[in-house]
Amino acid sequence: MTITLDRSPAIEVSETRDPAELVSPETFAKLVRYATEHHHVHRFYAAEGVRQALLFLKCVADNPGVRIVPDVSVDPFWHDFLMHTQEYAEFEREHNGGKRLHHVPIMLEDISSGTAMERTIPILLACGYAVDMQWWETGESCCPPNPPVPCNGGD
Repeated sequence: MTITLDRSPAIEVSETRDPAELVSPETFAKLVRYATEHHHVHRFYAAEGVRQALLFLKCVADNPGVRIVPDVSVDPFWHDFLMHTQEYAEFEREHNGGKRLHHVPIMLEDISSGTAMERTIPILLACGYAVDMQWWETGESCCPPNPPVPCNGGD
């Protein structure tokens, strides 16, 4: 008996550097461990979520002034990284000249229309790190329609 799996066309994944290299092996392991426990997911799933969040943040740092957004599936892993303030600050020092990479949940027409995600994907693909398009296929941003206003005015 032969079993054949019917697969859809290959999912586009850029063959480049591993986003896990953007942090130390210890930090990557710590983030994966936290995501595994916090989200109650398998470590392989958590590891890929962390990779895609790191890729996103590297692209944000490399493209100042360009509004790119995380997919709704990637955003929780950015939140996880934010919870590790020392490691997050180290990432900012190393990849963003020490400047803060803020997470400001806002909803603009640019995001709700899908335009921001359409702009994000090519930037991710050009960043030089592996992009797993399964994590970006919803096309939905993380931002809620009516987020609370930051108490510090977003600064």
